[in-house]
Amino acid sequence: MFQLILERRSATLLTSLFLICFTLMTLSVRRQGGITLIERGALSLSGPLLEAADAPKRWARDLGRQYLLLRDMREENLVLKKQITAMRGISFQLRELEAKVNRLESLLTASRGLSAPVRLAHTLGKDASPFGQTLLVDLGTTHGVRHGMPVVNQAGVVGRISRAGRTTSRVLLLTDSRSAVDVIVQRTRAQGIFAMAPGGKSEVRYLATDSDVREGDLLIASGLGGVFPKGLPVAWVTKVGPKGERLFRQVEARPAVDFNGLEEVLIMMTPEQENGRP
Repeated sequence: MFQLILERRSATLLTSLFLICFTLMTLSVRRQGGITLIERGALSLSGPLLEAADAPKRWARDLGRQYLLLRDMREENLVLKKQITAMRGISFQLRELEAKVNRLESLLTASRGLSAPVRLAHTLGKDASPFGQTLLVDLGTTHGVRHGMPVVNQAGVVGRISRAGRTTSRVLLLTDSRSAVDVIVQRTRAQGIFAMAPGGKSEVRYLATDSDVREGDLLIASGLGGVFPKGLPVAWVTKVGPKGERLFRQVEARPAVDFNGLEEVLIMMTPEQENGRP
């Protein structure tokens, strides 16, 4: 609408200027004389005036082009933003897939050194309360899982099957107060029992006071008890008390496995006669 008004005004002004110039030229021809000063001035001004009269039309045309260009740029910008969002989602999925592949490769490598066949299980939930530390996995009796089977990952002992359902099973974690594992110090073969102490700390019990043990020593399963095969990493020694008059040495340790964020575990399919019950 605005452009139409400008075009009409420009047309009117152009028509008026044309009539003025035509009249002056006609008068000049009738006199058969030279162009007067007034006529020369009028003719010299007609060019700029015509250009000025056409300026609103050009301005409106340029404004319309700029609007169309801006609209196209906005539409293209929206398309690019959507593409960037989609690419970020794909990148996130690829990172998740890469992390999973790395975890599975580590589990595969660890399984090659185990003394029994294994089944890969995915965690479905974790119960971490003052009354128990357990993990729910997606394998059960239909997959050959039975009570007492050891559960491990690439870092070491996770726990053991405490209850096997048809399609899911409950894992009693190493950090549960009801768990206890016979261990030996890998470096010196000193023997003790890894268990949870009151207050949430883990300790090594029944180590002789003159035992050769120090911070950083690895504790491995001794194989006694018939649950965890010998050699599985259990914990790392973090604190050693001084030798004294006590019968046993005070030693603290932390589990070899990081129980935060467990997503996959290996269930060792040990023969039934090797599965001990607490």
